[in-house]
Amino acid sequence: MSPNTKIIKSSIISGGIVLGQARVILSGETKVAEIAIPLTKISAEYVALDKAIEETMVELRELRDSAAKKMGSPVAKIFDAQLMIAADVEFLKNVKDKIKTEKRNAGFIYNRLINEAVISLKRSADEYIRQTAIDIEGVAARVISHLSGFDKCDLKFPPNTILVGKQFTPGEILNFRQRKAIGFLVSEGGANSHMALVSRGLMLPVLLSSNIHLRIKDNSRLILDGLKGQIILNPSDTDWEEYQKLKKKQGSVSVSRIKKLTTIPPQTADGKEIQIGANLTLPGPVDEILSGKNIHVGLYRTEFLYIAQGRFPTEEEQYEHYLAVATQYKNSSVTMRTYDLGYDKIASNDIWEHEDNPALGWRGIRPMLEMTAIFKTQLRAILRASVFKNIKIMFPMVTDIAELEKAKRMVRQVMFKMKKEQIPYDENIEIGVMIEVPSAALTADLLASKVDFMSIGTNDLTQYTLAADRMNNKVINLYSAYHPSVLNLIALTVKACKKHKIPVSICGEVAGDLAALPLFIGMGVDMLSMNPGKIFDLCRLVKKIDSSIAVHLAQTVLHCRKLEDVVKNLQNYKIELEKKTLSKRK
Repeated sequence: MSPNTKIIKSSIISGGIVLGQARVILSGETKVAEIAIPLTKISAEYVALDKAIEETMVELRELRDSAAKKMGSPVAKIFDAQLMIAADVEFLKNVKDKIKTEKRNAGFIYNRLINEAVISLKRSADEYIRQTAIDIEGVAARVISHLSGFDKCDLKFPPNTILVGKQFTPGEILNFRQRKAIGFLVSEGGANSHMALVSRGLMLPVLLSSNIHLRIKDNSRLILDGLKGQIILNPSDTDWEEYQKLKKKQGSVSVSRIKKLTTIPPQTADGKEIQIGANLTLPGPVDEILSGKNIHVGLYRTEFLYIAQGRFPTEEEQYEHYLAVATQYKNSSVTMRTYDLGYDKIASNDIWEHEDNPALGWRGIRPMLEMTAIFKTQLRAILRASVFKNIKIMFPMVTDIAELEKAKRMVRQVMFKMKKEQIPYDENIEIGVMIEVPSAALTADLLASKVDFMSIGTNDLTQYTLAADRMNNKVINLYSAYHPSVLNLIALTVKACKKHKIPVSICGEVAGDLAALPLFIGMGVDMLSMNPGKIFDLCRLVKKIDSSIAVHLAQTVLHCRKLEDVVKNLQNYKIELEKKTLSKRK
């Protein structure tokens, strides 16, 4: 690492690794001048505004169609919402009235009224309202670009460019991606923003760091590490070469390499099968590769249907989407996680009150048990789509047996009504729970007696066990799924599943961690479900591991008292495995 190299911690909006040159796009690049307009020219301003609106709507329709083709109709609905914003009759009437009374140009009046409209929205504690403000500004930027003749999306930049800005709209992400931008750095946004959904669907790395658009200069050499959550500014040649090698093993390149795998599921050196699954959020180019190899979807996050539209989708909208997913993966299985929403993800409404600490509030299965009409609508849509008998239902963040029993009772109620209506569904559909909180792990024996499978969500289980927010840099050193307390809760859950003869999987980020693989094999985990970009390397490693030796490793690790001892044991195993691999090659 050179003296000029700087590592900047960041939040991961969309994972992956890219290396390139920075192009900083400042939000102030579009200037709207204030021009006095004589009365005789007012009608010309009306015409210019109408033309700009129509051109904007043509672009948004093209983006909607492109999104539908690449990522499916739920993401395309983001642009449907923007079309409604662009065509707001009352707002446009107000703009024209102001043009006439103030005798000022259309661009100036339109821009001013937009700024007035969004100022309070941007200050809202409600994430959905803030997202609406971003959508409004995105539409407005298009309208103003047509009025002014300046289009940010027409900016020229060379290949391997990483775009840096305060924020980017979904449309800008699509446009810049088509012009070969390879990644994005933003100062504002979130993991549930429309920008994030589109970026993940296109497998484009995006990192978030406060005021990053003011800290990076044009043409700076950059590496975005969307695995560790860090930006490497001015990397040394050695850093560059190492990350180029790492990049080949990660992201979309690694997803494509899945095609080369000959044995799915992979087997250990002594013949034990380890099931592999993918964690998915929305449709994308990865589906064809995964389904072509009959790889299971171990976690399908259905809440993105809400996040993309800002409302709960209808039964028919959900059914069409779930059926498309089930059809795509008809030769494997799809585990549909029911809505996992909380105050930090949802639009405000009459029943969702403000929460100071949403992580410990009304989220996961909890709101769905009270919002029964919404929950039953989703269950009905999932059941209707289960005709291929390859869908499973999984409840998120179950805390105790009472929640599980209530959720299962609702499933039975929906089934009973569908049967009366003679609507076909999989009567033997499997139902499982996510183990994400210590109370669920500690009562796993009881829960396991009532379900068909369990999936351990290590991301939340780790942060709830250690009281450490993984997105908080102040306590990031405390957050580790390798902590003995977390590992013992995982072991307790696995033991309960073995007792009741049901499969158990891990679907947190650590599921794709190569260092943890022998540990989980030794513990008896049946399936590891992960980011698709990690599947290839993990499958290659499985066949090098002897499961009987892995059992001894797990026993040793579970007796460790400190995190450092766990890491040391895993590293020692890795070193021994590498030695054996080298000796076999000789």
